[in-house]
Amino acid sequence: MGLLDSLRNRRAVKELELKRWANHTALMETAAGLSIAVIQCHDDTWQFIERQASDRDHWRSPAPADVPGREDPMVEVRLSGPQLAIVIEALGIAASIPYSRPRYFTAETKAIAKRLYTEIRDVLRLYDADDPGTAIPAIVIDDQVGTASGGGAR
Repeated sequence: MGLLDSLRNRRAVKELELKRWANHTALMETAAGLSIAVIQCHDDTWQFIERQASDRDHWRSPAPADVPGREDPMVEVRLSGPQLAIVIEALGIAASIPYSRPRYFTAETKAIAKRLYTEIRDVLRLYDADDPGTAIPAIVIDDQVGTASGGGAR
């Protein structure tokens, strides 16, 4: 590989990293503009999210409530937009999303954080900031939802 090819490859990698960083930043900005976002998940999942976010500036722990009509330990957590932005950043770092600052996390922490980050990102992509009357759906982190009778849609 010649010098010109090497420079082109470096530029392509840099452009991809900048695009990922811009997408992540836009995601956090979308989250920050919300008044309330609801996350429904298992209590263990919420504890994982809270551990990741708890050392961030401006974090205030919301109190989870049991999800009505569920017998398992599902909780519903109401987050402000700024809290959701903090969660997104903390999960992005823990998942080693390419824009993030290098830091050591175990393989399971990375896997869990990446899965949660992806769920939150996918729901927020449905939100249209130009139409503030659009309700944001709950962020349901449960791959079993919809598989049992009476389950919700995903």
